Amino acid sequence: MDKKRVSFLSIFVFLAINVISLSKVIEGFYGKEYGHVYSFMIVALISTGLATIAFFTWRKQEYKS
Repeated sequence: MDKKRVSFLSIFVFLAINVISLSKVIEGFYGKEYGHVYSFMIVALISTGLATIAFFTWRKQEYKS
């Protein structure tokens, strides 16, 4: 697989991880399990950063002349 396809698919994987992590953050917050809130928030922030990097990598490959 080429770099463009890997970047495109990884965007969706990282966004799915982000959605799941943020739902766990909300459940932990309302359940007053604050240890879970911090750990899943860190995972969500890391997955957001990785999705952003994957987006810029995909964009670079997509519009490469």
